[in-house]
Amino acid sequence: MSEVIFADPGRGLTITRSATCTPGFAAFLERTEWGSGGLRYTNPRMGEILKQIPAPHFLSLAEDDRLGGVLTLSEKTVRLGGRPYPAIYSYALAVDASRRGRGYGTLLAEQALRYGLEQVGEKGIYYGYVEAENTPSLRAVQRVGRESLGVYHGLLFSRLRPRARVPVEQLPPSRRDYLLELLNREYGTYTLADLEQSLRLEAYYVIPGEDGLMAGVQCQREDLTLTHLPGLSGHFLVKVLPALPFLRRLLPGRQFRFLSFGNLYASPGGEAALVALMETLLARHGLNFGLLYLDRRSPVARRLAATGKFGIFQTLLDLPVHIMAYLKGFTPGERAELDRQPLFVSPLDPV
Repeated sequence: MSEVIFADPGRGLTITRSATCTPGFAAFLERTEWGSGGLRYTNPRMGEILKQIPAPHFLSLAEDDRLGGVLTLSEKTVRLGGRPYPAIYSYALAVDASRRGRGYGTLLAEQALRYGLEQVGEKGIYYGYVEAENTPSLRAVQRVGRESLGVYHGLLFSRLRPRARVPVEQLPPSRRDYLLELLNREYGTYTLADLEQSLRLEAYYVIPGEDGLMAGVQCQREDLTLTHLPGLSGHFLVKVLPALPFLRRLLPGRQFRFLSFGNLYASPGGEAALVALMETLLARHGLNFGLLYLDRRSPVARRLAATGKFGIFQTLLDLPVHIMAYLKGFTPGERAELDRQPLFVSPLDPV
């Protein structure tokens, strides 16, 4: 069941909202090239990703009944200033290549924001991620009043020959509250924390310690097809690396297969154990790369950086991403307080 949330009969334009993702919607996103100016890629798993989004709203822009653009919204709860608020996460704004330059991206962003803010009530947040190099998308969301809450970085973790260095376990459901308590101590005041929703025990792995947990991490496999990487490092990864016999297997057919790591936990002094845990998970999945999404102001990010053990490809991929948000019902003072806290990047939010 779909509903029309915008119509312009003069131009033959409509934007409809549906709780169901159609095959055409998913196929549209799977053939979209993402990024602009920096990293560019396609994602053949978009259909699977869309099925996992909680409380979704799928928005479709049609021109004379032909699909011209799409955008996905997800309802959730996040912490702002340590307190829970309703939120709308905006994901995967895309416009058909043949229709770019007509303002459809801005129109979708504007109508999605209007619709999303209606869902959050009197006080809440509407937000999404935009790569710093993706100038067209940044301009589109800025035109409708969204501002940057700050920047996080996609950081590459790599091992040429990953080894299972430590024994790992999964926690039973009876210990979920214990793990949440540990994670909330670390991230409870971070802007956009959503631990209660994003924690998935079936995808969470730990190293037990004598007095509790030494380290823990949530992971999910991802697959992208790289079409462009900027600079000399990008030239090396996309052009040179596949031509080297020993390293060719790292990017077969430009397929970038990796584990996305989130909800990281390391006890005091347990940073090396967390690194060993991530390598062990790479070995289990038969992969060479992992990606961590961290605000560099975060104490967790600083502690991990101090280990110096991200791997030889660490400097080849460092992606700055803006969290572009519209805060509804917040005072300037409350907004200033949010700016002082590190940003939390949720495993629940596809990036």
